[in-house]
Amino acid sequence: MKMRLALAALLLTSTSAFAADLAPQAVEPVAPVVAPVYNWTGFYAGVHAGALVGQGKIDHAKFDGAGFIGGVHAGYNAQFDGGWVVGLETDIDYSSFKKSKSITNGDVVTRGTLKSEWQGSTRARFGYAFDNILPYVTGGVAYGNVKTSLAGIGSKTDTRVGWTAGAGVEYAIDQNWIVRGEARYVDLGDKSVTIAGNRTKVKFDAVNLNLGVSYKF
Repeated sequence: MKMRLALAALLLTSTSAFAADLAPQAVEPVAPVVAPVYNWTGFYAGVHAGALVGQGKIDHAKFDGAGFIGGVHAGYNAQFDGGWVVGLETDIDYSSFKKSKSITNGDVVTRGTLKSEWQGSTRARFGYAFDNILPYVTGGVAYGNVKTSLAGIGSKTDTRVGWTAGAGVEYAIDQNWIVRGEARYVDLGDKSVTIAGNRTKVKFDAVNLNLGVSYKF
């Protein structure tokens, strides 16, 4: 009798332990993975290149055309709470713009040539960041040279200061590398120049379309 009671007790204990092993175990909660938000604050520098669509005038003759433009840029951004980004940027560019045509200078018919060989700017930038995407507007001081040539008469090269404004968008590939696209209007003014004793009014403005890459330090 005692033997039967002992076997029954052992069987009951084993069954309870096996059932406990089959019961669902509590699982520790896994913390969600949160992707880091990109921060635009910091210094950066890079290169850019694209097309310059120029509109010039020598007196009343129009000199419209396109050329290559490319150079380097550097700046600093500061990002504030809520996503607003304020920055300052400067750039210097080589320009291949050159346009020639026949014009009348007084009583003389000659061939005029208008060139822009370099440009630069110093600008403020204002944007709103959507994590690693930054649309922005920009504007400030522009400077560059304008060379006017009249065949058989002479030429004049002057450095001008004007203004520029435009907009663009940047995309941060990772914490350091950034790509961009930008369009800006550049106005280098309407100025009278003297060529071989003749006063000639020369105007030049352009739209610069650039793609670029920057490294954020």
